Amino acid sequence: MNEALLHTIWKYKLLGKNQFIGSKKEVIEVISIGEHNQDSGPDFFNSKIKINDIVLAGNVEIHIKTSDWLKHNHQKDKAYDNLILHVVYEHDKELPQNEQFNVSVLELKNYIQPGLLEQYYQLQLSKQPVACGKSISTVPGIIWKSWLDRLAVSRIEQKTDYIEHLFEYSHQNHEDALYLLLCRNFGFKINNDSFELLGKSLPYSILKKYANNASQIESLLFGVAGLLDDLFDDKYPKQLQNEFEFLKHKHQLKPIKKEHWKFSKTRPVNFPTIRIAQLASIIGKQDSLYHLIEQKPDLKTIRSFFETEPNPYWRTHYKFDAESDESSKAFGETALYSIVINTVVPYLFFMSQRNANPSFVEYAMDLLSHLPAEINTKTKAFTELGIKTENALESQAQLYLLDNFCSKKACLHCRVGESLLKSSLK
Repeated sequence: MNEALLHTIWKYKLLGKNQFIGSKKEVIEVISIGEHNQDSGPDFFNSKIKINDIVLAGNVEIHIKTSDWLKHNHQKDKAYDNLILHVVYEHDKELPQNEQFNVSVLELKNYIQPGLLEQYYQLQLSKQPVACGKSISTVPGIIWKSWLDRLAVSRIEQKTDYIEHLFEYSHQNHEDALYLLLCRNFGFKINNDSFELLGKSLPYSILKKYANNASQIESLLFGVAGLLDDLFDDKYPKQLQNEFEFLKHKHQLKPIKKEHWKFSKTRPVNFPTIRIAQLASIIGKQDSLYHLIEQKPDLKTIRSFFETEPNPYWRTHYKFDAESDESSKAFGETALYSIVINTVVPYLFFMSQRNANPSFVEYAMDLLSHLPAEINTKTKAFTELGIKTENALESQAQLYLLDNFCSKKACLHCRVGESLLKSSLK
Protein backbone atom coordinates (compact mmCIF):
# COMPACT_ATOMS: atom_id res chain seq x y z
CA MET A 1 0.00 0.00 0.00
CA ASN A 2 1.22 3.52 -0.75
CA GLU A 3 -0.18 7.03 -0.46
CA ALA A 4 -0.29 7.55 -4.23
CA LEU A 5 -2.78 4.67 -4.51
CA LEU A 6 -4.86 6.07 -1.64
CA HIS A 7 -4.89 9.48 -3.35
CA THR A 8 -6.12 7.87 -6.57
CA ILE A 9 -8.81 5.90 -4.74
CA TRP A 10 -10.04 9.07 -3.05
CA LYS A 11 -9.72 11.32 -6.11
CA TYR A 12 -11.59 9.02 -8.49
CA LYS A 13 -14.08 7.72 -5.92
CA LEU A 14 -12.91 4.13 -6.27
CA LEU A 15 -14.47 2.99 -3.00
CA GLY A 16 -17.78 2.37 -4.74
CA LYS A 17 -19.78 4.39 -2.20
CA ASN A 18 -19.98 7.84 -0.60
CA GLN A 19 -21.09 6.97 2.94
CA PHE A 20 -18.81 5.44 5.59
CA ILE A 21 -18.45 4.84 9.31
CA GLY A 22 -15.63 6.71 11.07
CA SER A 23 -13.32 5.49 13.81
CA LYS A 24 -15.79 6.72 16.47
CA LYS A 25 -18.83 5.20 14.75
CA GLU A 26 -19.87 8.54 13.26
CA VAL A 27 -21.56 8.53 9.85
CA ILE A 28 -19.32 10.17 7.23
CA GLU A 29 -20.74 11.18 3.86
CA VAL A 30 -18.42 12.50 1.15
CA ILE A 31 -20.21 15.28 -0.72
CA SER A 32 -17.14 16.54 -2.62
CA ILE A 33 -13.64 15.06 -2.60
CA GLY A 34 -12.11 18.52 -3.15
CA GLU A 35 -9.15 19.65 -5.24
CA HIS A 36 -6.06 17.45 -5.36
CA ASN A 37 -3.07 19.41 -4.04
CA GLN A 38 0.26 18.51 -5.69
CA ASP A 39 2.31 20.90 -3.53
CA SER A 40 3.01 21.10 0.20
CA GLY A 41 0.08 21.16 2.60
CA PRO A 42 -3.02 18.99 2.92
CA ASP A 43 -3.65 16.49 0.12
CA PHE A 44 -7.10 17.80 -0.85
CA PHE A 45 -8.37 21.36 -0.56
CA ASN A 46 -11.96 22.59 -0.36
CA SER A 47 -13.54 19.23 0.34
CA LYS A 48 -17.10 19.01 1.61
CA ILE A 49 -17.93 16.32 4.15
CA LYS A 50 -21.13 15.60 6.10
CA ILE A 51 -20.46 14.08 9.52
CA ASN A 52 -23.65 12.86 11.13
CA ASP A 53 -25.89 15.86 10.42
CA ILE A 54 -23.23 18.57 10.14
CA VAL A 55 -21.78 19.67 6.78
CA LEU A 56 -18.12 20.72 6.95
CA ALA A 57 -15.95 22.41 4.32
CA GLY A 58 -12.18 22.29 4.51
CA ASN A 59 -9.15 20.12 3.85
CA VAL A 60 -8.51 16.38 3.85
CA GLU A 61 -5.21 14.68 4.64
CA ILE A 62 -4.43 11.10 3.58
CA HIS A 63 -1.92 8.72 5.19
CA ILE A 64 -1.20 5.01 5.20
CA LYS A 65 -1.28 5.02 9.00
CA THR A 66 -2.70 7.62 11.35
CA SER A 67 0.67 7.83 13.12
CA ASP A 68 2.29 9.03 9.87
CA TRP A 69 0.89 12.43 10.86
CA LEU A 70 3.52 12.57 13.59
CA LYS A 71 6.28 11.16 11.37
CA HIS A 72 5.67 13.97 8.90
CA ASN A 73 5.55 16.58 11.71
CA HIS A 74 2.18 17.91 10.57
CA GLN A 75 1.37 18.74 14.19
CA LYS A 76 3.88 21.61 13.92
CA ASP A 77 2.53 22.96 10.63
CA LYS A 78 -0.26 25.58 10.71
CA ALA A 79 -1.20 24.63 7.13
CA TYR A 80 -2.94 21.56 8.54
CA ASP A 81 -5.11 23.39 11.07
CA ASN A 82 -8.19 23.59 8.82
CA LEU A 83 -8.60 19.83 8.57
CA ILE A 84 -12.07 18.32 8.46
CA LEU A 85 -11.15 14.66 7.83
CA HIS A 86 -8.12 12.42 8.28
CA VAL A 87 -8.28 9.52 5.79
CA VAL A 88 -6.00 6.54 6.51
CA TYR A 89 -5.57 3.00 5.29
CA GLU A 90 -5.01 1.80 8.86
CA HIS A 91 -6.04 3.66 12.01
CA ASP A 92 -3.25 2.74 14.42
CA LYS A 93 -3.16 5.66 16.87
CA GLU A 94 -5.38 8.33 18.38
CA LEU A 95 -3.86 11.75 17.81
CA PRO A 96 -4.16 14.62 20.33
CA GLN A 97 -4.56 17.10 17.45
CA ASN A 98 -7.49 15.18 15.96
CA GLU A 99 -9.08 15.05 19.40
CA GLN A 100 -8.44 18.74 20.07
CA PHE A 101 -9.96 19.92 16.78
CA ASN A 102 -12.61 17.21 16.63
CA VAL A 103 -11.27 15.79 13.34
CA SER A 104 -12.86 12.49 12.31
CA VAL A 105 -10.69 9.60 11.12
CA LEU A 106 -11.85 7.41 8.24
CA GLU A 107 -10.11 4.03 7.94
CA LEU A 108 -10.24 2.65 4.38
CA LYS A 109 -8.81 -0.83 4.94
CA ASN A 110 -12.16 -2.56 4.97
CA TYR A 111 -13.71 -0.43 2.23
CA ILE A 112 -11.16 -1.03 -0.54
CA GLN A 113 -12.29 -3.91 -2.70
CA PRO A 114 -9.80 -6.79 -3.22
CA GLY A 115 -10.29 -6.71 -6.99
CA LEU A 116 -9.03 -3.13 -7.14
CA LEU A 117 -5.85 -4.00 -5.24
CA GLU A 118 -5.32 -7.06 -7.41
CA GLN A 119 -5.64 -4.96 -10.58
CA TYR A 120 -3.23 -2.37 -9.20
CA TYR A 121 -0.57 -4.92 -8.27
CA GLN A 122 -0.88 -6.60 -11.66
CA LEU A 123 -0.09 -3.28 -13.31
CA GLN A 124 2.85 -2.57 -11.02
CA LEU A 125 4.39 -6.04 -11.33
CA SER A 126 4.01 -6.29 -15.11
CA LYS A 127 7.25 -6.70 -17.05
CA GLN A 128 5.70 -5.61 -20.36
CA PRO A 129 6.51 -2.24 -22.03
CA VAL A 130 2.82 -1.39 -21.69
CA ALA A 131 1.92 -2.59 -18.20
CA CYS A 132 -1.80 -2.98 -18.81
CA GLY A 133 -1.10 -5.29 -21.74
CA LYS A 134 -4.13 -6.65 -23.51
CA SER A 135 -6.41 -5.14 -20.88
CA ILE A 136 -5.93 -1.81 -22.63
CA SER A 137 -8.32 -2.98 -25.37
CA THR A 138 -11.13 -3.14 -22.79
CA VAL A 139 -10.92 0.60 -22.09
CA PRO A 140 -13.92 2.42 -23.64
CA GLY A 141 -13.04 4.06 -26.94
CA ILE A 142 -14.17 7.52 -25.87
CA ILE A 143 -11.77 7.43 -22.88
CA TRP A 144 -8.88 6.14 -25.00
CA LYS A 145 -9.38 8.71 -27.78
CA SER A 146 -9.77 11.68 -25.44
CA TRP A 147 -6.68 10.58 -23.51
CA LEU A 148 -4.67 10.36 -26.74
CA ASP A 149 -5.75 13.89 -27.71
CA ARG A 150 -4.57 15.22 -24.37
CA LEU A 151 -1.26 13.33 -24.54
CA ALA A 152 -0.58 14.51 -28.09
CA VAL A 153 -0.92 18.10 -26.90
CA SER A 154 1.42 17.39 -23.96
CA ARG A 155 4.06 15.92 -26.27
CA ILE A 156 3.98 18.88 -28.63
CA GLU A 157 4.02 21.39 -25.77
CA GLN A 158 7.09 19.58 -24.45
CA LYS A 159 8.84 20.37 -27.73
CA THR A 160 8.01 24.07 -27.51
CA ASP A 161 10.38 24.48 -24.55
CA TYR A 162 13.34 24.14 -26.92
CA ILE A 163 11.72 26.45 -29.44
CA GLU A 164 11.62 29.15 -26.74
CA HIS A 165 15.42 28.84 -26.51
CA LEU A 166 15.79 29.19 -30.28
CA PHE A 167 13.39 32.15 -30.31
CA GLU A 168 15.41 34.02 -27.69
CA TYR A 169 18.65 33.15 -29.46
CA SER A 170 17.13 34.63 -32.63
CA HIS A 171 16.27 37.90 -30.83
CA GLN A 172 12.57 36.97 -30.97
CA ASN A 173 12.48 36.76 -34.74
CA HIS A 174 10.03 34.06 -35.91
CA GLU A 175 11.62 33.49 -39.32
CA ASP A 176 15.08 33.02 -37.83
CA ALA A 177 13.87 30.77 -35.01
CA LEU A 178 11.91 28.51 -37.37
CA TYR A 179 14.93 28.37 -39.69
CA LEU A 180 17.07 27.10 -36.78
CA LEU A 181 14.45 24.52 -35.84
CA LEU A 182 14.21 23.37 -39.45
CA CYS A 183 17.99 23.07 -39.65
CA ARG A 184 18.10 21.07 -36.44
CA ASN A 185 15.46 18.61 -37.57
CA PHE A 186 17.17 18.14 -40.93
CA GLY A 187 19.73 16.20 -38.91
CA PHE A 188 17.12 13.46 -38.39
CA LYS A 189 18.40 12.76 -34.88
CA ILE A 190 21.94 11.56 -35.65
CA ASN A 191 23.08 14.97 -36.97
CA ASN A 192 20.64 17.26 -35.15
CA ASP A 193 23.28 19.12 -33.15
CA SER A 194 25.53 19.56 -36.19
CA PHE A 195 22.69 20.96 -38.30
CA GLU A 196 21.69 23.37 -35.53
CA LEU A 197 25.31 24.51 -35.28
CA LEU A 198 25.29 25.04 -39.06
CA GLY A 199 22.14 27.16 -38.75
CA LYS A 200 23.61 29.25 -35.95
CA SER A 201 26.85 29.73 -37.92
CA LEU A 202 24.99 30.80 -41.06
CA PRO A 203 22.21 33.30 -40.23
CA TYR A 204 19.01 33.10 -42.23
CA SER A 205 19.31 36.81 -42.97
CA ILE A 206 22.38 36.07 -45.10
CA LEU A 207 20.77 33.18 -46.97
CA LYS A 208 17.72 35.33 -47.81
CA LYS A 209 19.98 37.69 -49.77
CA TYR A 210 20.65 34.89 -52.26
CA ALA A 211 17.16 33.42 -52.57
CA ASN A 212 17.37 33.70 -56.38
CA ASN A 213 20.76 32.03 -56.68
CA ALA A 214 20.80 28.30 -55.95
CA SER A 215 24.54 28.00 -56.47
CA GLN A 216 25.34 30.65 -53.86
CA ILE A 217 22.97 29.12 -51.29
CA GLU A 218 24.57 25.72 -51.84
CA SER A 219 28.07 27.14 -51.52
CA LEU A 220 27.15 28.96 -48.31
CA LEU A 221 25.61 25.89 -46.66
CA PHE A 222 28.30 23.42 -47.73
CA GLY A 223 31.05 25.93 -47.04
CA VAL A 224 29.93 26.87 -43.51
CA ALA A 225 29.35 23.16 -42.87
CA GLY A 226 33.10 22.70 -43.40
CA LEU A 227 32.51 20.24 -46.24
CA LEU A 228 34.33 22.27 -48.91
CA ASP A 229 37.66 22.15 -47.14
CA ASP A 230 39.21 19.49 -49.43
CA LEU A 231 40.91 19.09 -52.79
CA PHE A 232 38.24 17.97 -55.25
CA ASP A 233 38.33 16.43 -58.71
CA ASP A 234 34.70 17.07 -59.68
CA LYS A 235 33.73 20.38 -61.27
CA TYR A 236 30.69 20.97 -59.05
CA PRO A 237 32.43 21.06 -55.62
CA LYS A 238 35.24 23.16 -57.16
CA GLN A 239 32.67 25.73 -58.26
CA LEU A 240 31.15 25.76 -54.79
CA GLN A 241 34.61 26.27 -53.29
CA ASN A 242 35.33 29.28 -55.49
CA GLU A 243 31.92 30.78 -54.74
CA PHE A 244 32.31 30.25 -51.02
CA GLU A 245 35.73 31.86 -50.82
CA PHE A 246 34.22 35.14 -51.95
CA LEU A 247 31.09 34.86 -49.78
CA LYS A 248 33.02 33.79 -46.69
CA HIS A 249 35.08 36.97 -46.70
CA LYS A 250 32.15 39.16 -47.67
CA HIS A 251 30.04 38.02 -44.71
CA GLN A 252 32.93 37.14 -42.36
CA LEU A 253 31.72 33.56 -41.98
CA LYS A 254 33.52 30.96 -39.92
CA PRO A 255 33.02 27.34 -41.06
CA ILE A 256 32.44 24.63 -38.48
CA LYS A 257 34.67 21.56 -38.42
CA LYS A 258 33.71 18.84 -40.86
CA GLU A 259 34.34 16.29 -38.11
CA HIS A 260 31.01 17.33 -36.60
CA TRP A 261 29.17 15.38 -39.30
CA LYS A 262 28.30 11.72 -38.83
CA PHE A 263 28.24 9.53 -41.93
CA SER A 264 28.79 6.13 -40.34
CA LYS A 265 25.76 4.05 -39.29
CA THR A 266 23.67 6.28 -41.56
CA ARG A 267 21.87 5.26 -44.74
CA PRO A 268 23.34 7.07 -47.78
CA VAL A 269 20.05 8.88 -48.42
CA ASN A 270 20.42 10.37 -44.94
CA PHE A 271 24.05 11.48 -45.40
CA PRO A 272 24.52 15.09 -44.26
CA THR A 273 25.66 16.01 -47.79
CA ILE A 274 22.29 14.93 -49.21
CA ARG A 275 20.34 16.62 -46.42
CA ILE A 276 22.29 19.87 -46.88
CA ALA A 277 21.63 19.75 -50.64
CA GLN A 278 17.90 19.26 -49.94
CA LEU A 279 17.89 22.06 -47.36
CA ALA A 280 19.56 24.37 -49.90
CA SER A 281 16.85 23.70 -52.48
CA ILE A 282 14.12 24.44 -49.90
CA ILE A 283 15.72 27.61 -48.56
CA GLY A 284 16.18 28.78 -52.15
CA LYS A 285 12.45 29.26 -52.50
CA GLN A 286 11.09 32.80 -52.56
CA ASP A 287 8.78 32.31 -49.57
CA SER A 288 9.99 31.36 -46.12
CA LEU A 289 8.52 28.41 -44.24
CA TYR A 290 7.30 30.77 -41.52
CA HIS A 291 5.24 32.89 -43.91
CA LEU A 292 3.85 29.71 -45.45
CA ILE A 293 2.55 28.15 -42.22
CA GLU A 294 1.33 31.53 -40.98
CA GLN A 295 -1.32 31.24 -43.72
CA LYS A 296 -2.41 27.78 -42.44
CA PRO A 297 -2.11 25.97 -45.79
CA ASP A 298 -3.43 22.46 -46.31
CA LEU A 299 -1.09 19.48 -46.23
CA LYS A 300 -0.93 19.36 -50.03
CA THR A 301 0.50 22.89 -50.13
CA ILE A 302 3.07 22.08 -47.46
CA ARG A 303 4.06 18.96 -49.37
CA SER A 304 4.50 21.06 -52.50
CA PHE A 305 6.77 23.47 -50.62
CA PHE A 306 9.14 20.63 -49.73
CA GLU A 307 8.93 18.87 -53.11
CA THR A 308 12.23 20.07 -54.54
CA GLU A 309 15.08 18.33 -56.29
CA PRO A 310 18.65 19.20 -55.23
CA ASN A 311 21.34 20.09 -57.75
CA PRO A 312 21.51 17.42 -60.53
CA TYR A 313 25.02 16.53 -59.32
CA TRP A 314 23.46 14.65 -56.41
CA ARG A 315 21.51 12.29 -58.69
CA THR A 316 24.76 10.37 -59.13
CA HIS A 317 26.47 11.19 -55.83
CA TYR A 318 26.01 10.82 -52.09
CA LYS A 319 29.35 12.48 -51.34
CA PHE A 320 31.62 14.82 -53.26
CA ASP A 321 33.94 13.02 -55.71
CA ALA A 322 32.25 9.65 -55.11
CA GLU A 323 30.02 8.67 -58.02
CA SER A 324 27.13 6.27 -57.40
CA ASP A 325 24.22 4.75 -59.30
CA GLU A 326 21.74 7.34 -60.47
CA SER A 327 18.74 7.95 -58.21
CA SER A 328 16.45 10.79 -57.24
CA LYS A 329 17.48 12.72 -54.13
CA ALA A 330 14.21 14.60 -53.80
CA PHE A 331 12.95 15.11 -50.28
CA GLY A 332 11.05 11.90 -49.49
CA GLU A 333 7.56 11.58 -48.08
CA THR A 334 8.72 9.96 -44.83
CA ALA A 335 11.22 12.78 -44.28
CA LEU A 336 8.51 15.33 -45.05
CA TYR A 337 6.16 13.82 -42.46
CA SER A 338 8.97 13.92 -39.90
CA ILE A 339 9.58 17.62 -40.58
CA VAL A 340 5.88 18.43 -40.28
CA ILE A 341 5.62 16.50 -37.00
CA ASN A 342 8.81 17.82 -35.41
CA THR A 343 9.12 21.29 -36.94
CA VAL A 344 5.88 22.68 -38.36
CA VAL A 345 3.44 21.41 -35.72
CA PRO A 346 5.51 22.36 -32.64
CA TYR A 347 6.20 25.79 -34.09
CA LEU A 348 2.49 26.33 -34.67
CA PHE A 349 1.94 25.57 -30.98
CA PHE A 350 4.66 28.05 -30.12
CA MET A 351 3.06 30.69 -32.36
CA SER A 352 -0.23 30.05 -30.58
CA GLN A 353 1.41 30.64 -27.20
CA ARG A 354 3.21 33.81 -28.29
CA ASN A 355 0.25 35.28 -30.17
CA ALA A 356 -2.54 33.99 -27.91
CA ASN A 357 -4.16 32.49 -30.98
CA PRO A 358 -5.69 29.04 -30.34
CA SER A 359 -6.52 28.63 -34.03
CA PHE A 360 -2.87 27.69 -34.68
CA VAL A 361 -3.23 24.76 -32.25
CA GLU A 362 -6.43 23.62 -33.96
CA TYR A 363 -4.69 23.81 -37.32
CA ALA A 364 -1.65 21.89 -36.01
CA MET A 365 -3.81 19.12 -34.57
CA ASP A 366 -5.65 18.86 -37.87
CA LEU A 367 -2.34 18.48 -39.72
CA LEU A 368 -1.32 15.65 -37.38
CA SER A 369 -4.65 13.91 -37.86
CA HIS A 370 -4.04 13.85 -41.63
CA LEU A 371 -0.53 12.39 -41.41
CA PRO A 372 0.03 8.63 -41.32
CA ALA A 373 0.98 7.08 -37.99
CA GLU A 374 4.68 6.69 -37.27
CA ILE A 375 6.00 3.15 -37.15
CA ASN A 376 8.89 2.52 -34.78
CA THR A 377 9.86 0.27 -31.88
CA LYS A 378 7.78 2.24 -29.39
CA THR A 379 4.58 2.46 -31.42
CA LYS A 380 4.87 -1.24 -32.24
CA ALA A 381 4.43 -1.93 -28.52
CA PHE A 382 0.82 -0.77 -28.94
CA THR A 383 0.29 -2.38 -32.34
CA GLU A 384 1.24 -5.75 -30.86
CA LEU A 385 -1.54 -5.30 -28.30
CA GLY A 386 -4.11 -4.95 -31.06
CA ILE A 387 -4.30 -1.15 -30.84
CA LYS A 388 -4.96 0.38 -34.25
CA THR A 389 -3.13 3.67 -34.66
CA GLU A 390 -5.05 5.89 -37.04
CA ASN A 391 -2.67 8.80 -37.62
CA ALA A 392 0.37 10.76 -36.43
CA LEU A 393 -1.65 12.49 -33.72
CA GLU A 394 -2.25 9.10 -32.10
CA SER A 395 1.31 7.83 -32.61
CA GLN A 396 2.71 11.01 -31.05
CA ALA A 397 0.39 10.48 -28.10
CA GLN A 398 1.53 6.87 -27.77
CA LEU A 399 5.17 7.96 -27.67
CA TYR A 400 4.38 10.37 -24.84
CA LEU A 401 2.32 7.73 -23.03
CA LEU A 402 5.10 5.15 -23.21
CA ASP A 403 7.88 7.57 -22.15
CA ASN A 404 6.04 9.40 -19.37
CA PHE A 405 3.60 6.83 -17.99
CA CYS A 406 4.24 3.22 -19.05
CA SER A 407 8.02 3.25 -18.59
CA LYS A 408 7.60 4.86 -15.15
CA LYS A 409 4.72 2.63 -14.10
CA ALA A 410 2.71 5.80 -13.52
CA CYS A 411 -0.56 3.90 -13.99
CA LEU A 412 -2.24 5.86 -11.19
CA HIS A 413 -1.89 9.06 -13.21
CA CYS A 414 -3.03 7.49 -16.49
CA ARG A 415 -6.61 7.55 -17.75
CA VAL A 416 -6.20 3.94 -18.89
CA GLY A 417 -5.02 2.86 -15.44
CA GLU A 418 -7.86 4.81 -13.84
CA SER A 419 -10.39 3.13 -16.13
CA LEU A 420 -9.03 -0.35 -15.39
CA LEU A 421 -9.13 0.28 -11.64
CA LYS A 422 -12.73 1.47 -11.91
CA SER A 423 -13.68 -1.61 -13.94
CA SER A 424 -12.32 -3.85 -11.17
CA LEU A 425 -15.00 -2.63 -8.74
CA LYS A 426 -17.77 -5.16 -8.14
